[in-house]
Amino acid sequence: MVPNPQRILPLLHCPVCSPSCPLTSPATLHCGHTVCAIHVRPTSCPVPTCSTAHPAQTTPNIPPSSSVAFFPAQPQDQNILHSPPTDAFTRSDVTIGKILPIVYRALAAIDSPDEPFIETYHDSGDESDEEPGPSTPPSASPPPSPTNRSPSPSSSRPRKRLRRRSGQHHSGPPQSRPDPLASFDKELTSELTCEICFMLLYQPVTTPCQHTFCSKCLQRSLDHSMLCPLCREELPGYAYFQEHPHNKVVLSILLQAYPETYAERGHAIEVEERDARLDTPIFVCQLSFPGLPTLLHFFEPRYRLMLRRCLEAPSPIFGMIMPPRAAPIAGIGVDAGCEFGTMLEIRSVQMLPDGRSMVETWGSHRFRLLERGSLDGYMIGRVERIDDDEDDLTEWAFHTVESSTTPSPTVSSPTSSRTSLPSSSTAPQPPSPSVHSHPLLAHLRQNTSPPALPPPQSTSSLISTCNAFLDQLRAGTAPWVVQRLNHTYGPQPPASDPAAFSFWMGLVLPIDEHEKAKLLPLKSPRLRLQLIVHWIEQLNSNWWFSSGCSII
Repeated sequence: MVPNPQRILPLLHCPVCSPSCPLTSPATLHCGHTVCAIHVRPTSCPVPTCSTAHPAQTTPNIPPSSSVAFFPAQPQDQNILHSPPTDAFTRSDVTIGKILPIVYRALAAIDSPDEPFIETYHDSGDESDEEPGPSTPPSASPPPSPTNRSPSPSSSRPRKRLRRRSGQHHSGPPQSRPDPLASFDKELTSELTCEICFMLLYQPVTTPCQHTFCSKCLQRSLDHSMLCPLCREELPGYAYFQEHPHNKVVLSILLQAYPETYAERGHAIEVEERDARLDTPIFVCQLSFPGLPTLLHFFEPRYRLMLRRCLEAPSPIFGMIMPPRAAPIAGIGVDAGCEFGTMLEIRSVQMLPDGRSMVETWGSHRFRLLERGSLDGYMIGRVERIDDDEDDLTEWAFHTVESSTTPSPTVSSPTSSRTSLPSSSTAPQPPSPSVHSHPLLAHLRQNTSPPALPPPQSTSSLISTCNAFLDQLRAGTAPWVVQRLNHTYGPQPPASDPAAFSFWMGLVLPIDEHEKAKLLPLKSPRLRLQLIVHWIEQLNSNWWFSSGCSII
């Protein structure tokens, strides 16, 4: 459907002028209203129906069913939300300022089909520096002359050139002459195109420098730079655009001229973001365990985008794995052990004025990364959930037989990573072959020859050994270490929950993070506790630890 300029012109009227008339030097305010520049006020919107308590567009668009506590960033200068745009009396809304003369020319061509028709086109260069002046109908201004085709000497870039088409140049029948509505449709579509994604504007947002972009396109641009993508003028800050209303005039033109295309554009964006959420987003940062809190700081552009997409998902959750090792393991590489991680559930998000955020998460469950890829700079993957075996006694019986026939692993100091899991090529296969047959575990079994562990202990005996070690830490370390031990990792799980206690105990041990990560693939709480006790024995045997020095 070709848009009708007669229906679009009323949308370009100033809401303040009385009687109503088309906009002159239109300026768009933070509230989304566009008025003539002479009506701009220093601290408030001149539109009578505008309220400072207007409902704003929340970014990201968190579903109502989400349990995330989201706290938007507060602008450092509250007055900037109601202040006029930069140079409001001399600078006009670029998009609306270009649409006005297009509408006037189309109306004039429809009323006088035999009159010369003037079509503008872009010669070259970026014309964002060309600010439109007061817009008046063609009858109120003199027609362009040939001298106007040359750019001004003071201009550093080529400006628009005017192509003049008159009826005398067309000697054929009337139907061969250019269709004014088709030309109007072409020019209007060009001006309603986002300069970032080069597609039809969707949820248009106007910056203080009076350039208009898609809201999501502008957010992604602000993740990388606080400069306008077109004129490179410094923008107020991320918080200014966090709950920014849409440009009401441009949005009304989009809905009037291209309702179907605009709806298709929104549907395409929704499908794209939904497909992006089908794969699990992976945050490569640090070690975390299920059942424990983790506080994260998001500041990289790629992860800021990932966080927004997670918040807009029905289940605000993402996976986190450790970064690659500094030194590769022979035959496996630097990614050894990095395919195991923990799914983190977002509990709360505190946005900061510059776009960074502090995110409080809670470990949900473990996973194994089966396949990995990349989406907009951050990792995505297909994961397999890891849960403890229901019949823990079966695995414990297997481990009892194995430990009596095979040497068990050793634990090095916190600066090394040579700990392995008990194994034997002659022992029966464990109930979970997918984990115990992992290449990393097989490599560690083949390249370690440590002394044997003492006979297996009961679960209560293993937990008692861990509690004794904790008492040793609290009694022989600095007060700040004790405070961190009591508050950083959350409350100590009770002994009645050996699964949660094993992860909590592994997290507080002062050893290498890649060493601790070997608890993730184990499906037996008892096996995790025995490995932790073995680490404790190795720590107590080291002189630097037994002398009272500990690092947490």
